[in-house]
Amino acid sequence: MSLSNLLFEIAYAAGNQSSQQQAPAGATALALLAQFIPLILMFVVLYLLIIVPQRRREKQFREMINSLIVGDEIVTNAGIIGKIVNIKDDILTIEVGADRVKLKIYKWAVKEVLKKAEPKD
Repeated sequence: MSLSNLLFEIAYAAGNQSSQQQAPAGATALALLAQFIPLILMFVVLYLLIIVPQRRREKQFREMINSLIVGDEIVTNAGIIGKIVNIKDDILTIEVGADRVKLKIYKWAVKEVLKKAEPKD
């Protein structure tokens, strides 16, 4: 008897034995679910720690951009500080420096609002 025949017979005997002693269907489904619980928990933690705060920041940014009015003092992503003198669609015209140089920038380039202007009613 060769080694390969011996291994084949051992595997065949183990296969017959396991097919005769099958677990109930509910137990295998529960075992399968138990394997996926850590994976599901990792996705929940990922969602709570990364996705929810990112959505909150995006919402705050959209609210800030939509609340810009003429007269607000802003800082751009490039670090330029200026005062809004005109708003047209998604483009702001800001006044910068002592020479009152006017620059046109996109709204998405605003990093933060330093001073809110008094709304005119």
